[in-house]
Amino acid sequence: MADLARTQIFGIPYVTATLETACAAWVESALRCGQVLLSAHSDVHVLTRILGEEEYGAGVRGFDFICPDGMPIVWLMRRKGADAHRLYGPDVMEMMWDKGRAAGLRHFLLGGTEEAVERLSANLSARFPGVQVAGHFCPPMGQWTAETDEEIFRAIQASGAHCVWVGLGCPKQERWLYTHRAQLPPAVYFGVGAAFNFHAGLVKQAPAWIRSHGLEWLYRLCKEPRRLFKRYFVHNSKFLWYCFTRKV
Repeated sequence: MADLARTQIFGIPYVTATLETACAAWVESALRCGQVLLSAHSDVHVLTRILGEEEYGAGVRGFDFICPDGMPIVWLMRRKGADAHRLYGPDVMEMMWDKGRAAGLRHFLLGGTEEAVERLSANLSARFPGVQVAGHFCPPMGQWTAETDEEIFRAIQASGAHCVWVGLGCPKQERWLYTHRAQLPPAVYFGVGAAFNFHAGLVKQAPAWIRSHGLEWLYRLCKEPRRLFKRYFVHNSKFLWYCFTRKV
């Protein structure tokens, strides 16, 4: 398994590495480890769920990698003296597809709609010629049956994928991964949520300067206020409360 440094934020062990270092370690792990490795990409939303929801928190703490996906988390890590960098899901996806080509990495896409997955595959394959898209599975909306889970396991196994990109959204993707860990075929599993729609071109990504200043949540809220208002109001407020009332 990749040996990456960690920094504790509210007792959560966040990966402390540059994007290049982390991806190099994951490429090596994907090719050689022969086991299931889970990577969660944690913004403030995920952090507050880890702290506030017992079952979800225990499940995500069991992941092999918890990555700082949001700038507020990176800033807290730096306040503790860590050389922290944002490991943003869409950026990780891009670099792994790029750097994995020479190593022969095979990728599997789980989640999204057929349209999103088709456009995502086409866009990233055009940008990174030679990338191997081993397969995909677009599960039905809502609750799945055990038969659907079995279909997913078989599809991943048959694909021979080294990396599985899970775009089911938080908290569903993390719950599905830790609940079914024992049944998953060996691979590195990345819960990257909105990265599917960003790379498919279905949702516009915030400009780089907005992302670097920790304001991506505000940009997305302005784009989808009805869907995201409650999420950001609740979880951003909880995050501020934890910052003022708990030891980082």
